[in-house]
Amino acid sequence: MSTDSFRLRGVLALIVIGWMGGEASARWYSPRVVSPRVADAYSCRTFAEHPAWKDLAPEAKAKAMFDYLTDPETGLFPPGGAVFEGPEKHYEYAMVRDPIKLINVYGCGFCDAVGPAMAGLWEQGGCGPARTVSLPGVQHTMCEVFAKDRWRYIDLDLRGVFLDKDGQLRSLEEARKDGSLWEREHGPGFFPKDDIASLKKQYEASEVNHRYGVAPTGHTMDFVLRRGETFTRWWQPQGDRWLVNEADLKDKAYREILERAPRGPKPKHAGWSKHTHGNGRFVYEPNLKGKADDFEDGVFDSHNVRVTEAGLTLIKPGDGWAVFEVRSPYVIVPQVGKIEDAKDDKEASVIEVDAGETTLAWSPDYGDSWIALEPKQWPATMDLTAQVAGSYGYLLKIALKGKPAAAVVRSLKVTTWVQTAPAALPALHAGDNTLELRAGDHYGLPTRVRSIQPNAADENAFLHYLIRAPQEFDPTSRSDRAKGTMIARLPSLPKTKIAWFSAGASFRMSVGDDVKPPRNAIGFTTNAPRNFLPLFREGGDGANSIQRPTTQSHWHYNVDREVKLDAPASAVYVQYEADPALNGYRLFAHCVDDQPRPVTPLRVTHTWTEGGEAREHSQTLADAKSYSISAGADPVNVSLELVVPSARE
Repeated sequence: MSTDSFRLRGVLALIVIGWMGGEASARWYSPRVVSPRVADAYSCRTFAEHPAWKDLAPEAKAKAMFDYLTDPETGLFPPGGAVFEGPEKHYEYAMVRDPIKLINVYGCGFCDAVGPAMAGLWEQGGCGPARTVSLPGVQHTMCEVFAKDRWRYIDLDLRGVFLDKDGQLRSLEEARKDGSLWEREHGPGFFPKDDIASLKKQYEASEVNHRYGVAPTGHTMDFVLRRGETFTRWWQPQGDRWLVNEADLKDKAYREILERAPRGPKPKHAGWSKHTHGNGRFVYEPNLKGKADDFEDGVFDSHNVRVTEAGLTLIKPGDGWAVFEVRSPYVIVPQVGKIEDAKDDKEASVIEVDAGETTLAWSPDYGDSWIALEPKQWPATMDLTAQVAGSYGYLLKIALKGKPAAAVVRSLKVTTWVQTAPAALPALHAGDNTLELRAGDHYGLPTRVRSIQPNAADENAFLHYLIRAPQEFDPTSRSDRAKGTMIARLPSLPKTKIAWFSAGASFRMSVGDDVKPPRNAIGFTTNAPRNFLPLFREGGDGANSIQRPTTQSHWHYNVDREVKLDAPASAVYVQYEADPALNGYRLFAHCVDDQPRPVTPLRVTHTWTEGGEAREHSQTLADAKSYSISAGADPVNVSLELVVPSARE
């Protein structure tokens, strides 16, 4: 094995991409619909391969991405506040800066999120170096990407770029020295809300700070659509469903924006986006009677159970169980009641089970621990909002005990609401629309993901996945939590092997003139924790390092690296060297099934209105391919639904 797989991943993707146009299994892996207007944002890689800019020269590519990400239909919008998620309390670790999350899930972010996100999108997409730039005197953050022979200023928050007389992007440093870059006609996208003369003076007077690796990456839009499962996304909010965080309660101005109809995140500037936040809903209702197709296609893991005419029951007397996964690349959200009180939130994920002589439990950590659910009667309906809102998934375990036919599960239905970004959906326009159903990851492989992102402020959570603990660990520290060498084990999902993985970390940066240079590093291996190959090393060269042509004055940075293995593995071992320190780690295993499932079709349904009249186009596709829809004048997009029909249909 070598890291050549990492360096040549673009070539490998071309080799295996043929799968995407071929047959799909009953499980559809990361199905998504794209169009010539909407980029495939499954990952930074697929985003960079959008036809609108894939083959452009670097500087033209940067401008095209800027135009796309600030467009009222396809772009991100500033909501008036930051987006936070997860149990971490510190700003650097809780703020959402991952570009794929911002584009697909939230659709928004303020300057200190979208600036780093643009840098991460450019770098992880393979477009070249990028950096985050901060102006303390203006309290503003943006991005610069390196294209051709210079840095190019890109400001998604203030909608600003600097263009010379030839229409080429220029850098912040050039704009601070060349007043003409502020004077030319730049169109409505050039700092539209600012007094240009005043802003120019502030830019010239402010200190300039450069940072590298600000945005964590690694998130991909992985999910599996199984027999009996429907995933619907709407362009409009569906009844006050979004992720509330503590910061929303503290900022009065931002809270007023959230409470304004429709409730939830929306642009702080009218006209900067056609959208607010959106919603999606997963409904999983497998047929557990008669045919076993739905069960075999959808079960995560099982023991001593089978499908009969009466339902799912034991094969032989004793104990048996079935585990089902609820996994979304979109954050799970409740219907919000009072913003200041989560107790009246509801319907984030609702389980409906009709069974006898069974028990229920849920797991937040892939079955490493189980928390009992206690239905009072059968059939049972249980709302898991308090347990899973704000997360990206969980496992549900149905345990049977006793004799066959007596211990039985007659039906199961799981309804899960998520937050989505409407700008990432393939909107219909007047006339003929060409759309494309895609599936699989950016290598064209039918993978599903296992995510390990422990809360580093929780000692038990941080150490849980480590087979070697660091020499020093202080979960109460803001910037110096783990020091020394540590090794994490990343296992595959049940009945799968790891085809590729992403390993990331939040590292401490040495700051100052007389400090020892950082020696943070990441290595990996498979099968056994020895003979680690380099994945990242501070001070190295090429893909294994971060190139910092300017000084970094901030104490924190992120590193994420991806490896496609020469051969699928049951486990990957990742070694972190924390010098001076590591403050968090994240691992994503992309797994292929040991036994592929049989082929089944997927049904795609678009709904919209024309002049107030409802319209619908529904089409069943046997594999990933293009299709067309004709829409009348001024269509208003309503929803996009993907369904893998149950065996009962």
